[in-house]
Amino acid sequence: MIIDGHVHMWLRPMYPDVIINAYLEPWLAMSEFLDLSRDMEDNFPTSEVRPELLLGYMNRAKVDRSVVLPLDFGLVQEPKAGVEALNDWIFGSAQLYPDKLIPFMGIDPRRGEQAIRLMRKYHSQFEPRGIKVYPPNGFYPNEERLRPFWDEVRDMDLIVVSHAGASWGPLDEEKGRPIHFKGVLERYPDMKLIIAHLGGKYRAETYEMAREYENLYTDCSALQGWLPSDPGTAKDRLGEALAVMGDKVIFGSDWPLFDLAYPYESWCAFVREQAFCSEEQRERLMGGTMQRLLGL
Repeated sequence: MIIDGHVHMWLRPMYPDVIINAYLEPWLAMSEFLDLSRDMEDNFPTSEVRPELLLGYMNRAKVDRSVVLPLDFGLVQEPKAGVEALNDWIFGSAQLYPDKLIPFMGIDPRRGEQAIRLMRKYHSQFEPRGIKVYPPNGFYPNEERLRPFWDEVRDMDLIVVSHAGASWGPLDEEKGRPIHFKGVLERYPDMKLIIAHLGGKYRAETYEMAREYENLYTDCSALQGWLPSDPGTAKDRLGEALAVMGDKVIFGSDWPLFDLAYPYESWCAFVREQAFCSEEQRERLMGGTMQRLLGL
C-alpha cells in the first residue's frame, strides 16, 4: 500500500487573501507558467482543490491512500468560510471516498476553548487519527497557554503533523523550527509527532531531536521543490533522512502546491524508483510506516 502522508484540499473561501498572496510569491519566480495579464488568484493552481481532483492525481500516480491535512489560517486573517466550515467540508468530502482519503483535523491551538470544542466534535463523529498544526501562524508549540490543547491531543491519542521550514508573507518562520517542540515532547513522551518537510532548512534540528525522542517522525513532502533542476539534492536528502531516522521517514507530497514545478506523478515515481535506499526501506517509506501509525 502506497500512502501519501501529506496532501491538502480546500475551496477558495476557506483561505484568507493574505495567505493566498503569500503562497503566490514562490510562483512569481516561475512567471512563464502564469498568465499575469489576469488576476493572479485565477491562475493559482490551488484556488479550488476538490477530492475528485486529488483522486485523479492519486490514480495516475498509483497512490492508494492519502492523508488530508486541513490548514487553519483563520487567526492570521479571517477567511469567508471559517475553521469549522473548512473541517466540516474536509470530513464530509473524505466520507465520500473512505477507502482513499484519511482526514486529519486542522485547528490552530490558540483557539483555546473553541479548539477543544471542535476537536471533541470531530473526534466523536469521525474518530480522526490526527491533527495538523501550523506554528508560523503565530505561536510557539511549547507555550504554557497551549497546554489544554496538548492535553486533549494526548487524551485522543492523536498523531500531530506540524509545518516546519519555509514560510512566506505574514507567517513567522522562526516559530516553525522543530526545536520548539522539545518541551511538548518532554511533557507528552507518547505523542507521535511528524515534522513536515524534513524540517526544511532546520532539518538538522529534526535529526537531532529524532535521536532523543522515539516518537518523532518526519515526512519528505516539498522535497520535490529541488526538481527538476537539482535531482541530486532531492535524492541525497532522502538518503540522508533515512540514514539518520530509519523507519521514521514518511512519504509525502504537499500536493497540490508543487505540481506546477514538478508533477505529482513524477515525484511519486522519483521516490519509488531512485536508488537511495534498500527496497525494504522504500516499502516502509512509501506506506508501511504510515500504515502502522494509522493502525490500518
